[in-house]
Amino acid sequence: MKEGLWINALTGDWRWITEHASWIQVPANAMSLGMAEDAALRLSAMPWDFNGPGRMAILLAAMPHGFVRVRGHGATCTFEHTMSQAQAIEAARGFMAANFGPQMTCRFSALHTMEVMEVLYEDLLRCRPNRGDQGQPCSSIPTAISLWHQGGTRGRKRPLHSRLISNTKRP
Repeated sequence: MKEGLWINALTGDWRWITEHASWIQVPANAMSLGMAEDAALRLSAMPWDFNGPGRMAILLAAMPHGFVRVRGHGATCTFEHTMSQAQAIEAARGFMAANFGPQMTCRFSALHTMEVMEVLYEDLLRCRPNRGDQGQPCSSIPTAISLWHQGGTRGRKRPLHSRLISNTKRP
């Protein structure tokens, strides 16, 4: 998967997009996904610069309205958000069910805390972070989980937590 999209975490709806910042700045686009008109108009007035601070400001301004930014990178898909990891996983479940195979690697990036969780989709099917006894907690999934805080310079990552919980092997 190489496409991009926005997911509305409140409704589970998603829209395929061309480029995240320029797409969400069109009020009709943002409102089609459930953003309030006043918020959509504020986004449309923000200055945009390709891959610059203006673009990042637009993305971060959309996320508190319940939006999750998604981009495919082949066998990995990144979900960027400003909510809890559990909320982001729940928000993405419908999209993942409709579009992913079991071996897709899912990377959930909480931009407000810089925490990242990486896990196979097949393992997310077995965990329910917000559903009590309707599944095991995501921290107990039986494959490698990598959590780290992004920091420092040049994109270096500082390990926060990494473990292999069972002898389950990835192909």
